[in-house]
Amino acid sequence: MTYLWGVAFIDMTKVFTIGIGGPSCSGKTTATRILRQILENTAIIYQDDYYKPEKLVPIDPKTNLANWDCPESVDFNTFAKNIEYAKSHNGQLPDGFKSNEESNVHDGSSLVSQEASFKLREILSPLLEKYPNVTFVFVDGFLLYWDDSVSQKLDCKISFKASYQSLKSRREKRQGYHTLEGYWVDPPGYFDKIVWPEYQNQSKHDETIHDLLTIDTDEFNIDETALKVANKIIRDLLL
Repeated sequence: MTYLWGVAFIDMTKVFTIGIGGPSCSGKTTATRILRQILENTAIIYQDDYYKPEKLVPIDPKTNLANWDCPESVDFNTFAKNIEYAKSHNGQLPDGFKSNEESNVHDGSSLVSQEASFKLREILSPLLEKYPNVTFVFVDGFLLYWDDSVSQKLDCKISFKASYQSLKSRREKRQGYHTLEGYWVDPPGYFDKIVWPEYQNQSKHDETIHDLLTIDTDEFNIDETALKVANKIIRDLLL
């Protein structure tokens, strides 16, 4: 038996899954990679690695554009299976799996201040000292809570949001995304025609998720956001 913040807990070896959801360019990967720098035993599973092949991505009937932002574009079955695999294999993914998303370096994680980095280490250190055998698996995705087979595998549930203007500005500054077949670059008007309407439709579902912490990344900067995520991790791990 050990004690943390005056509460007794049984020593454990486990995988603790942390969902970071929210729309494209809301700061999910930034926060995830910041926390990865602080927590010792970590892995990241990116939903973007589970897009279907391009030929299977639905075509939007109104615009005739490939709709990469709808639920039908994601292979949720394999996504859920690999989360379950990681939970039972100490955070490891199946042999031969390669993440394309790790090649996307536009994450902004270097922007966290030294003060915030110090504070994160300060509040998380007691947790790491008491539970050195816990592996933290971050699951990052824009449709993270859409499919029950995925959301039910998450021990800690967090979602980011931001305004239309912020999300559009960030998205349009990106050069593109690695895909199974190559590289995707948004065609002109893609955010207004596809990304934003899909987000508006899907965000309503998040409101039904129990114990989901939603963080507005317009209201809170990256330092404050990372600290909120850390505090949520601490709270949920200790429940």
